[in-house]
Amino acid sequence: MAGGSNGVPGTEPGRLASAPVSAKGYNGLMPTDRRRVLQWIASAALPSLAQETGTLHVRVVSDDTAARLPCSVALVDSSGALAVENRSYLDGFRSGGEFRKTLPAGPAKLTITRGFDFIAESREVTIRPGATAELEVRLRRRSPLFGLGWRCGDHHIHMTHGESRIRVDFDYIALAARAEGLDQISVGQAWNIPNPTATAAERECRRVSTPDCTLSWNLEAPKNYYRGDASKTLGHCWFVGARASDTIAEELLALSAHDYESEKEPTANFESHALIHAHGGVIAYTHPCRWWWGQWGGRGGFPVEERKFISNLAAELPFDTVAGPTYDALDILMQTHEKVVNANGQKLWFLLLNHGYRIPATASSDATFDNENRGTPGKVRIYTKIDGPPGIAAAAGAIRAGRSFVTSGPLLLLEVDGHGPGSTLVAPGAQRRVARLRAWPSGAPGERLTAVELLRNGEVIRTFTPPDSDGAFEAEHTWLEEGDAWIIARCFGRNRDTQVAITNAVFLDRSAWIPPSPAKAKVQVRVTDRDSGAPVGALCEAVEMVGRSPRILWSGEAREGAVDLEIPATARVRVTAPGYRPMTRSVFLDVPAILRSTLETRVEQLLDWSTYERTRRLLSEAQLEFPLIKG
Repeated sequence: MAGGSNGVPGTEPGRLASAPVSAKGYNGLMPTDRRRVLQWIASAALPSLAQETGTLHVRVVSDDTAARLPCSVALVDSSGALAVENRSYLDGFRSGGEFRKTLPAGPAKLTITRGFDFIAESREVTIRPGATAELEVRLRRRSPLFGLGWRCGDHHIHMTHGESRIRVDFDYIALAARAEGLDQISVGQAWNIPNPTATAAERECRRVSTPDCTLSWNLEAPKNYYRGDASKTLGHCWFVGARASDTIAEELLALSAHDYESEKEPTANFESHALIHAHGGVIAYTHPCRWWWGQWGGRGGFPVEERKFISNLAAELPFDTVAGPTYDALDILMQTHEKVVNANGQKLWFLLLNHGYRIPATASSDATFDNENRGTPGKVRIYTKIDGPPGIAAAAGAIRAGRSFVTSGPLLLLEVDGHGPGSTLVAPGAQRRVARLRAWPSGAPGERLTAVELLRNGEVIRTFTPPDSDGAFEAEHTWLEEGDAWIIARCFGRNRDTQVAITNAVFLDRSAWIPPSPAKAKVQVRVTDRDSGAPVGALCEAVEMVGRSPRILWSGEAREGAVDLEIPATARVRVTAPGYRPMTRSVFLDVPAILRSTLETRVEQLLDWSTYERTRRLLSEAQLEFPLIKG
């Protein structure tokens, strides 16, 4: 969990680590994981001399092509030990499609999985002393999605999140991604390479990419705690599709502030957004509604607090929404044990859609390969509809356009009058509409669909109950649409909390959609001599920052120390006067009411539209003071 998990977000922690405690990480193992570690130790130990052993040789192949398929393997031997090869994955081991294991004689059981769109296969085999048991397992797809141009990806994973308990390389991450049936994956910082620049990481990603799985670099950035305080986050983002350069990763990390970085000069997330966009990237706010209580402090000048409000909230999102939006998408599905976080993420998405902000929904796993049993990319993932050659840039474009659905298991397609998610249909007056839904349960063992829903403007208008089988489900719904609406579909597996899929929206408009206008800042600028308080005439410039690079939007004079401006909400104002040191102020960071409103944001404010309206109002009455210092 990015930003820490001394407990379940939004609840009391179950176990506290000793101070200093970071807001970055998973501290310790759950009891089930400790048992898996013991099983791993037992399975890794040499068998006793008296124990008879045999060999299991397994090939896993595609039912269509007979080519070997990377997969995840849960292999339990006759002693009950689960075979584990890497502590980042304690539910079994990864295979490139063929493996041999020396096992104690007796019955063994294995289950082969490959993500959501392949049907899991289980086998029981008897291991005989001194003999080799040969086994071929054929995997087949659950759905036709791949042939229809749908590709699945996870763009929020960490090679090294910060805890650094386990070290993996790009080859292992590529194997894990392929074993989970992912077509695309973006590998975030920190990277286990000698020269950890974006270009070096991209070279490693290209080296380990294969025709069935493309890897690319990215960061969880901006990732911003105001003055290093874990209670005062501006929000975390990931991005996909940005062009690599030797300096972009360094610049984005310089613009971010992690917990405890109290001496770092604050910057707004939207200035990082501008840099990512300049490099062609698509940005998603992640875990926007996550927070918890926990122990924190002990460095960075912060005292240890036993009960600290620790925030991963997207606190800057209301400002970034009315000011732009400056971001492109929003994670509404994360780790499935975060039931409340995911439910609130959907509420936030519905709120934005219902107020005219057509922000696509995304999902990501936040996998961390340097932590025990956290190295599983794609536990939740996004499927994108790609027209033309697949690739990271194509996936980024599909995410921006909303041609996607998110899932923690089931697979789901929606069409309205033959048009899929991301489409806009315009027709004046009442119009009869037909929605077609197709759904498939996850390929995980024993999975079934339990409900398929059609929603209009966030409200369920039709619920279908699929038959109790593991087969495909299809249904249609016809209605008379008389107004503007957005339509999505949602479906559930056996457990509604852990098995869910949600499509992006099809928009139905009576006339051409006009997005909400970005809020302008109406700023009263006052320039004075700091010592005397007397007005100072000065050159005044409105500047927008693309990362750390300024772009001048307007230049004029503050005669007699005053000027009124109407500028983008994301702008800074720079003032220079002869005999004085220049000074720059940010509308976002240096208008106390705006900054205070952001830093005090809690889930309740994120889900309340009055927060967004208040932000617009505060922007319309902003004041910036420039007490210049001589020199």
